Amino acid sequence: MKPVETTYKQLLDRVAEDGSPSGPNLVAFSGGVDSSLVAHAVHAVYPGSSTAVMALSPSVSDDMRRQAEQIAAHIGIPLRFVETEEFRDATYVANEGMSCYICKTHIYEALRAVSREAADDGAVLFSGNNADDSADPTRVGLRAAREHAVCSPLDGFSKDTVRALSRHAGLPNWEHAASPCLRSRLASGIEATPAHLARIEQAEARIRDQYALPPSANFRVRMLAEDHAMIELDEELLPRVDLDRCATLLRDLDFREVQSRPFRSGSVSIQIQLPAS
Repeated sequence: MKPVETTYKQLLDRVAEDGSPSGPNLVAFSGGVDSSLVAHAVHAVYPGSSTAVMALSPSVSDDMRRQAEQIAAHIGIPLRFVETEEFRDATYVANEGMSCYICKTHIYEALRAVSREAADDGAVLFSGNNADDSADPTRVGLRAAREHAVCSPLDGFSKDTVRALSRHAGLPNWEHAASPCLRSRLASGIEATPAHLARIEQAEARIRDQYALPPSANFRVRMLAEDHAMIELDEELLPRVDLDRCATLLRDLDFREVQSRPFRSGSVSIQIQLPAS
């Protein structure tokens, strides 16, 4: 047996151990590489009792929703949408390091609500957290996962292994760049309001279309202080970006200045020391 086949079997065994034969087995789903692999594995092990659940709010772009629909259809897993209201929480809006924790708390509470609607509060919740996430001190959302007893079958696998497993499983997005929520584009202290998130969504859509950026490209438009936009892109692709052209594209979105730099994951995140849970 090839190494990837062995690892894939380990993943399915982990899901079988954590999941429930009678269900429901609910996957916190975004359509990204990690949650897609978990949805695939949960559906492969529990095809009759698995559901992917995607939380919708101003932090989720239309592109993210469309991709989630396509990936869920490819997997064959039922997809349900739920509305979350983390943007009504003052701590989330303040965006001073705890927004991811608040957001994930709302998402997992929404999944529990789905379970209660089915008159079964014993659902097993799954997420796509991987080993690289666990090693990142800025990922405060991981505490919310622990508090809600969420199973993370990828927590022993690196991102590279996740991609290899996704390719082995035939998932069409196995090489797509990471696609976190729009709030992650805001520098600390820039309020996570629906208006700010909409500006980021429009800015990214325009620049991605202008330069025909592939899904595998690491690309963000960060919103910095004083309405400055920072375009982050893989370093080898940066020479394609004309800042004057980008400034013109984004002019009606009220960005005062547009700059660019090489992409770095979490470049506007801050590290928060959480009290022991």
